[in-house]
Amino acid sequence: MRFPLLRSTGWSRLPRFLLAGGVATVLHWLTMLVSIGWGLNAVIASATGATVGLLANYLGQHRYAFCSELPHTVAFPRYLTGAALGWSLNLAGFSLLLMAGLSVAPSQLITTGLVAFANYLFAQRFVFHEEQTINVQ
Repeated sequence: MRFPLLRSTGWSRLPRFLLAGGVATVLHWLTMLVSIGWGLNAVIASATGATVGLLANYLGQHRYAFCSELPHTVAFPRYLTGAALGWSLNLAGFSLLLMAGLSVAPSQLITTGLVAFANYLFAQRFVFHEEQTINVQ
């Protein structure tokens, strides 16, 4: 189900982006917490959690945040590119903050905020940007 009445441009999408991403982030953190509880290394647990949130986030961004009309054959490969970038930023930022002496929770919280901002800009300008792909269906 798409939400065509929610179609908008620019920063007005940001609250929906944050809500959809928030759901994916909760999945990320829960997976990370459970994985750490099972004895997995914190960095690997964070990477696993980010991967688990991937599909839920794509669907939320495509259908709800950006109400995209792009077919999945166009949007999903773009999303995967953005997700790979976000995943890499998450892993690098989290690892660097851990090495700098921060504990797991603050490291992940700071990293998540920075990665969310980068992901919004990338999604808005590339992943779900429809004008440049009007004939790609």
